[in-house]
This record gives sequence, structure tokens and C-alpha cells, in this order.
Amino acid sequence: MLRVVFGGTFDPIHKGHVQTSLAAFAELGAEIMHVMPSALPPHRDYPGATAEQRLAMVDLAYSEVAQVIAEDWELRREGHSYSLLTLQEMRDTWPNDSLVFLLGNDAFANLDSWFGWQQLLDYAHLAVMRRPAQTTPWTAAVQGLVETRQTTALTELRQQRSGAIYLLDTPDIAISATALRAALATGQSWREWVAPKVADYIEKHHLYGQL
Repeated sequence: MLRVVFGGTFDPIHKGHVQTSLAAFAELGAEIMHVMPSALPPHRDYPGATAEQRLAMVDLAYSEVAQVIAEDWELRREGHSYSLLTLQEMRDTWPNDSLVFLLGNDAFANLDSWFGWQQLLDYAHLAVMRRPAQTTPWTAAVQGLVETRQTTALTELRQQRSGAIYLLDTPDIAISATALRAALATGQSWREWVAPKVADYIEKHHLYGQL
């Protein structure tokens, strides 16, 4: 089985996250996608919504896609959410499955700043979502990793359980969680950026300054 793991802060999850990840999921031809909020992201300040609220919004955002699981894996772990530790645990749980760790180009560009980044490919493949207007350059170390590990054959992701990098071309959707939170806090239009169920949840729980 091919499992996609899509992690992020998702504070809140918006249509950019959902549409690009579903496009990637379809291209990869995987059976299951685990969409996994970080509990305590090591690279940023504590988010505006709690981990439980962000998980609930993920569940609502993908509620019509049966193959997507709102994953609470990192919420059950104490301390910071390091992708390497999560992938190690998932590999132990599903030893016979291929794991594909899905991430955007902005995150991938500085992968060499991540905890234990050299070991990520020991436990999963990496699938990188690139947008047409992408401008974030890769570091030299990341460029070198791509040159040695890139594959253009989707079949390799199933034949091997880990170790390859696959580059995806995904829709260019100009939405950011930062801009969305700012719109919420200042009373600007925002509902069109998120799924209707997510918008209702934000309003019900008065998140991000929403009264």
C-alpha cells in the first residue's frame, strides 16, 4: 500500500492546502492520505488555534474524501513535532507499506535545517509540491540531495518503501494561512478561502479574532 503523509501547522487549513494535496494524492495514485497537524511545530511560534481545533478543521476540510484521514499522530506525542520521529514510528507501524512524505517547495527548499533531515529518506519517499510561480530556491545541500535521489518513475515509489524524491507540479493557489488570519482579525472577507464547514467551525469557536 502507498500511504501519503501530509503534515503542517494548518492554522487554519485552507483551500490551498486541500486542493494542492488532493492533486498530489491523485497524481501519486496512493490509497490513503494522512493529513497531520503538528502539535508543537519546532520552526514557528505557537499557533492561533489549539492542536485539537486544527485537527477538527482538517477533518472537516476533507470530510467528503473517504481516503483522507485527519491524523492525530503528532498530537499524541509530548514535546516538539519532528517529522523524522513521526516517520520512524509510522515505518514501525506499517513495515510493508511505502510511505510518501508530502511537502511544499517552500518547506523543502530549506530541508537541511530540519532535525535529522539526512535520515528522512531512510523511512519514506519525499514528494515535493511545486507551483508554477515558485520562487524559493533550494539550498546547495537540498539541490545535491535531489540530484542523487530524484526519480521520475511513480512505479519506484511502490517498488521501494523509501528513499526517492519525486517532484510534483501542483495548482498555483494564492492563499496563505498568515493572510487568512489577518483577514479574520481585521474583519475582511475570508470565507471563500476555506471549506464551508471550516468557516462555520471558525465562527462557532470564535477563532483568530472572529467575534
